[in-house]
Amino acid sequence: MLTFRSAEEQAAWVLAEALSAKGFAALRHAEEAAETFRDGKMLNRRRCRARGMTQADADIRWSGTSEAGKALADNRWYMAQATMYSEAAAAHYTRALHLSRIDAARPAQREGVKVAATVIP
Repeated sequence: MLTFRSAEEQAAWVLAEALSAKGFAALRHAEEAAETFRDGKMLNRRRCRARGMTQADADIRWSGTSEAGKALADNRWYMAQATMYSEAAAAHYTRALHLSRIDAARPAQREGVKVAATVIP
């Protein structure tokens, strides 16, 4: 069980968890798009092999289809989204950690011990 020293720290942690979950969801979509591309490529190779075409010809034909283009575009989009959400989550986890350390130093300040704390706006 996590314990938080302030509402601000807890809010940063909760937001980081939500962003991380969104990042993982986007990553799953990217993996599905990549799998769609691979499955379509293999299916096209089998079809072309039955017609007597080479594997290279099959790959060239597959890469020119709208299905392949959509799968690659989806993969790129969702990977960018996953990266963005993961980086945002990391920033909020860092903020929560920073707030935790500041809050941990505050009781020492109340007792008369000086602790230098940098507040990041």
